[in-house]
Amino acid sequence: MTVKIDGIEPNIFPEVEHLDVKDAGENVEVIFEAKIEGKSTPVTINLSYEQADALAYLLEPFRNDEG
Repeated sequence: MTVKIDGIEPNIFPEVEHLDVKDAGENVEVIFEAKIEGKSTPVTINLSYEQADALAYLLEPFRNDEG
C-alpha cells in the first residue's frame, strides 16, 4: 500500500498512539498504533532516510513534547 502524506488528502490515520522510530540499517522504520475502524492496529512504515527526514519536517507542527 502506498500512502501519500500532504495537506490535501484526508488523513487515513486520524488517531495515532505510541509512535516509535528505529534505524533499520538502510532504511528507517516508523512504528505506531492507529485506530482504524475503531480497532487499535499496529502499523509499520519503512522509509528511506530522505523520506523520514521529509516526514519529520511535515509532522513538526504537530509535535507534542509533553509526557
